[in-house]
Amino acid sequence: MVFLSLASKKASGMAASTPTSVSLSSASTVDLERRLRGALWGFFSGDALAAPTHWYYGGARQIQSDYGTLLSDYTKPSYQLPGSILNKSNLNGGGRATNTNGRSPAQVDSTKHATTNIIGDVINHGKQDLWSPNQSIHYHATLQAGENTLEVQLARVLMKSIVATNGKFDPDHFRDAYIQFMTTPGSHNDTYASTCHRMFFANLIFHKLPPKDCPDNDKHNVDTMDGLVLPTIVALATAADMSATPQQISQASASCAAVTRKSDVLQQVAGVWGQLVASSIRESNNNDNANVVSTLQTVSKQLIGRLPRTSARDELSACYLEQSLPPFLDMVAKYLPRHSQVWDALLANANVGGENVHRGSVLGAILGARAGVDQLSNHLKTGLYPYQELDQEINAFVKAVIQNDDSVSVAPVAEASDIQ
Repeated sequence: MVFLSLASKKASGMAASTPTSVSLSSASTVDLERRLRGALWGFFSGDALAAPTHWYYGGARQIQSDYGTLLSDYTKPSYQLPGSILNKSNLNGGGRATNTNGRSPAQVDSTKHATTNIIGDVINHGKQDLWSPNQSIHYHATLQAGENTLEVQLARVLMKSIVATNGKFDPDHFRDAYIQFMTTPGSHNDTYASTCHRMFFANLIFHKLPPKDCPDNDKHNVDTMDGLVLPTIVALATAADMSATPQQISQASASCAAVTRKSDVLQQVAGVWGQLVASSIRESNNNDNANVVSTLQTVSKQLIGRLPRTSARDELSACYLEQSLPPFLDMVAKYLPRHSQVWDALLANANVGGENVHRGSVLGAILGARAGVDQLSNHLKTGLYPYQELDQEINAFVKAVIQNDDSVSVAPVAEASDIQ
């Protein structure tokens, strides 16, 4: 994979290339706002639609077995999931458990003088039993129809943080908000928390590391597709300031990835990805998406070494970047010309299975931006849970990040960018 060579370049001390700018039409504030709102609603929808079939590797047959038919709407996830590896996952760190009963040995919290598990006691409160080696529970068994998974719930925390810091991303502020949210009982309803979060809080609680030093990497489960979810929000916020440069957008996206994960590769991928996110909300439709397609092609060549395939079938993939990026970029290219059919595209993604949840959120951001909020179906928005809260949070976010001045100049968006 070409994106792996980015890490090699950084390690060798080679200078990163300067982003190549493309001409950008003068998007009005009104047009920018409708695209930003469309991106956010698409982002939330893509995640929620796919939650019932997340990490389904049995194709249409498995989906039909659990739900009676392919998904056609927001659906409550099944409670049981034969083949789920939740029962093999490590409660107290990365990856899978290591001891004979399927659990990683619980640590002793010296301040409480009691046995403490990260899952159940520190984060995902009350969910420990659902991770039992004697169970086979769906990763999102506790969610309602239309409710978002944890990573996208964290995107809501990030949006509120950006609002609180006057429309700008502040890593320190978000880190504090992240810790507060994750350690507050009842803050979210999801069952699963990924390796990066379990490792972060194991470092914080068991090893007493400063929060800035808590991001970690097990060299397997951190350089993954879900790592692009939060940087997508930061790219939207930064690009909504139409004076922001390509370098600023990339750097902000990369710095967001570093708050919860220790991954040079992911930071570089997030920086490149941020350029496509920026193009999706800044470009007008006057040239039939030609500039956005051009940016997508350059991003694709930089990340996977080839152009995206517009005629490729929707492909199931695992979460690891080297497996998930090629079919994801193919799906962006395939559905971009059909951006007015966002709902259909996101349902198609949901019915693929595999790592479709986080792919769905970032795919939804691009397609929703190109459609604009006025072209999205009402049900795409109102079917989300809780719709009213999401609507209020989106309104506050848009107000915070957009400069309400049609005369402001628009900085060019790079086709792709390495991170210095």
